[in-house]
Amino acid sequence: MTNTRAGAPPGAVAALRERWPSLPWHGLRETHGAFHHVLLLPPVLALRLRTGAGHDAAVQREHEIAAALTAAGLPVPGPLLSPVHTADWSAAAVTFVDGEAREASDWSEDRAHVLPLLEAWAAAGHTHRQLGTRLPPARSWCGGARWPTLVDEMTAGHPSIREAARCRIADVLELEAAVEPSAVHGDLGPHNLLWDVSGRPTLIDTDHAAWADPAIDVAPLLAHHPRAELAADLPAAVLDRAAAHRRVLSLQVAAAAQLRGDHALRDHALRNFARRVRSGDPQW
Repeated sequence: MTNTRAGAPPGAVAALRERWPSLPWHGLRETHGAFHHVLLLPPVLALRLRTGAGHDAAVQREHEIAAALTAAGLPVPGPLLSPVHTADWSAAAVTFVDGEAREASDWSEDRAHVLPLLEAWAAAGHTHRQLGTRLPPARSWCGGARWPTLVDEMTAGHPSIREAARCRIADVLELEAAVEPSAVHGDLGPHNLLWDVSGRPTLIDTDHAAWADPAIDVAPLLAHHPRAELAADLPAAVLDRAAAHRRVLSLQVAAAAQLRGDHALRDHALRNFARRVRSGDPQW
C-alpha cells in the first residue's frame, strides 16, 4: 500500500501510541499529502509517515532537512524525537503548526506575505552557508541526478511525450547550472502555508527543501498569479527560470511516485504532463 489515499499503514497508529503513550492521542486527527500519511496531535506535534520503497531513507533525509532549516533560524516545523523505522513504514515528528490553509488571493494581497518568505530563505542561504552542505541538492526527493533517466524510462512508450520531456528537462538543467544556488523550500505554494489567527503564514512540509536555484520557489506562484503581476516584484530572469521549473513539476511528482511504487500517482502525473504538452498552451 503506497498511495496515501488508502489511509495510514495498518498497525502504525497503534505502534506509535505504544512507543509514545504520553503524547496527546485524544486529539488525533488524520490527514495526508501526496507522499505522507499525517497524524496531527495538537498542540504538540505532527507525525509524518511514509510507506513504499525507500521509506526509511526518505524519512531520515526529511528529518535532517528539518534540523538544518531550524538551526538556520527559518520559521518552519522543527524535528522532534527520533525517526521510527519499521519494515513497512517510517515516521518522523515535527512541531505542530496551529493554523488554517487558505486559497491564494490576488498578488496585490499575497505579496505582503509571500515576498518576506522568499527573502527569509534567500537571507538564510547567505548567512548560513552551512546549508550548502546540510541541504540536499535539487530534486533529491524525486531521484536527484537520476531524475532525467527515470522520466526517460517512464515515457519510453510515448515518443512525442518523451521528446517533450527531454527538451523541458534540458532547459531546466541548463538554466539552473548558471545560477548560484541557495536555500529553497522546494514546494512553496498555498497548500503548504498555514495562516494563524493574526494572519501570519507559516511554511510547512519541508521535505522538498534543497540547496538549489532560488527560482524553484517562484515556480508554484505562477500557478496562482499572472506573470505580469509577479514581474513588478521579481526579475525577468527569475521568472523565466521559474516558468521552466513549473513545466516539469509533474515529471518530478511522477518520478517520486515511481521510486516509491505509487503507480496511481505516477500515472496521474504523467497524464497531466501529456495533457499540458498537447494543449499547445505556450506556458507549458
